[in-house]
Amino acid sequence: MTRFEALLESHLAGAPDEEREFAGQVAVDENRRVFEAHRRTAGMLAEMSRPPLPPTFTEEVLARLPEHRAPSWEALWDVLWAPRALRWNLGSAVALSLVLAATPLVWKTWPSRPPEVLGRRSVVTNIRFNFDAAGARQVALAGDFNEWQPDGIFLTDTTGRGHFSVSLPLKPGRYAYMFVVDGASWVTDPRAEAYRDDGFGNRNALVTIEDVGRDHGKT
Repeated sequence: MTRFEALLESHLAGAPDEEREFAGQVAVDENRRVFEAHRRTAGMLAEMSRPPLPPTFTEEVLARLPEHRAPSWEALWDVLWAPRALRWNLGSAVALSLVLAATPLVWKTWPSRPPEVLGRRSVVTNIRFNFDAAGARQVALAGDFNEWQPDGIFLTDTTGRGHFSVSLPLKPGRYAYMFVVDGASWVTDPRAEAYRDDGFGNRNALVTIEDVGRDHGKT
């Protein structure tokens, strides 16, 4: 909007604050022609007569509006279950055939595991943990693989002579562990392949799994 158009709008609205500037702008030929055109239009609109509205105008308009009713249960049931005829053509039949033919192929090739595991080897290695504890009632295994729970993995004394053992499937990696004897004594495996300080003055046994896919014995 130009400055003259803004002044013209104020003039037509009856605002007297900018009349002096508006009079100066009207002196320009182009602006004067625009102003005369607006004045002629305003005069024509003022001469037009507006017929009076009948007293029943509002009622007649409301009566012509469509009624909006909440759908009844019968109407909803009809929408869901009423039989309808389906219209088919050659294109629809071909498209449906392609979808049905491709569905088994897509289902067969779709990964059955989450995407983040597809690039990793999921093969585990069975590691056998052995511990001699003559006279012990029970021996448990706690470590990185079970969040150091002392009552989650129990070894079995198959001979009854205190030779406890358990086979545990583990993924490749390095794990720290200890044996828990009778639920109270934490004992480091004396035959571990390596050790690590646990920060409390003791040592954790370490087992490293590198060769995936074959059973190994931890003795």
